[in-house]
Amino acid sequence: MKRRDSGFTLIEILIAVAIVGFVLAAASTFFIMSVKQYKTQTKIVETNIEGILGLELLRRDMESLGFGLPWNNLPTSTPLYSETSADNLSTLNDFPNAPRAAAGIDNAAFTVNRSDYLTVKSVTVGTADAAGKWTTLTQAGTTRNWGSTEENIAGTEYVIVLALGSTDANRRSLVNPASPYAQFSSTAAYVPTEPYSANIVYGVDGSPPMRPFNRADYYVANASSNPPVTVPLRCAPNTGVLVKGFVSHDNNGTLNLLPLLDCVADMQVVYGLDVDGNGSVDQWTNAGGLPAAGATAAATMRTQLREIRVSILAQEGMRDDSYTHPVNPIYVGMADAGFGNNFDITGYTNYRWKVYHLAVKPWNLAQ
Repeated sequence: MKRRDSGFTLIEILIAVAIVGFVLAAASTFFIMSVKQYKTQTKIVETNIEGILGLELLRRDMESLGFGLPWNNLPTSTPLYSETSADNLSTLNDFPNAPRAAAGIDNAAFTVNRSDYLTVKSVTVGTADAAGKWTTLTQAGTTRNWGSTEENIAGTEYVIVLALGSTDANRRSLVNPASPYAQFSSTAAYVPTEPYSANIVYGVDGSPPMRPFNRADYYVANASSNPPVTVPLRCAPNTGVLVKGFVSHDNNGTLNLLPLLDCVADMQVVYGLDVDGNGSVDQWTNAGGLPAAGATAAATMRTQLREIRVSILAQEGMRDDSYTHPVNPIYVGMADAGFGNNFDITGYTNYRWKVYHLAVKPWNLAQ
């Protein structure tokens, strides 16, 4: 009797191959979905971290607005006090008056989606190491040493010197010998004239500075802006990059940009004013309600501005076709005060959207 040869039939092999194929296909699909989900979640986390870092810088700059600004004795010669020559920013310049601590443009036509434009003036918003440093200068010509190279002003860094004064007419006056700007090593000409008094020395940017303060502008820019900004490919169409534009100390006041947050669709700014002098906010307004540039604008700003609220609509992560954003339009701004914008995301609902809110009370306006 012959022994039958053992083995698999063709049908058995085909069935086994089919099973293996189904298993591999399922595994591949699961792997692809896992990678896609991982990439989506990674981008969301990356966006959140970026938002925390960039918006914290914006928050700190807004909180310090007004720090180190001179109130009186401003230079009246244009080369000694120049901001920016950009036509669309001329309303934000204060020469020859004292600088306003904050200014802005409501629904600026030259920004992405006509978002708001915010300007902060303070010595701390500069990019040089000297920005934000300060010390005292006595009648004996001595300055206070903080014992730290990070806090001490270097001899070659440029400074302004303010006399404290006793009334609004002479308070925080810019001390002006031969020139309003000098290096820290040449502060002998800036000593106070009254006995037992001290002047305040603030580090500023520039070599030398073109104005006795630093200025930074915050807005949403893209490739069509001036200067242009590259928007990441993952961003939804019609979005841009929230930037901090440091107004350089040159003849044209060009903007040196620092990106803060990618994929931004809108920014709305609301200002809280104390118009009756009771110390609390009793009126909310957009940039159109702020004091316009003029002789009394800075003083009015110091007595009235109590709070700034910024709302920013930005994309989280990247496009996800399996996701549909649950709200359209998205309100950006301060709804209870009636200042904001209903942003229509039709066509962009496959992106996750988040509204960031900043509420800042400036602490240096009246100091």
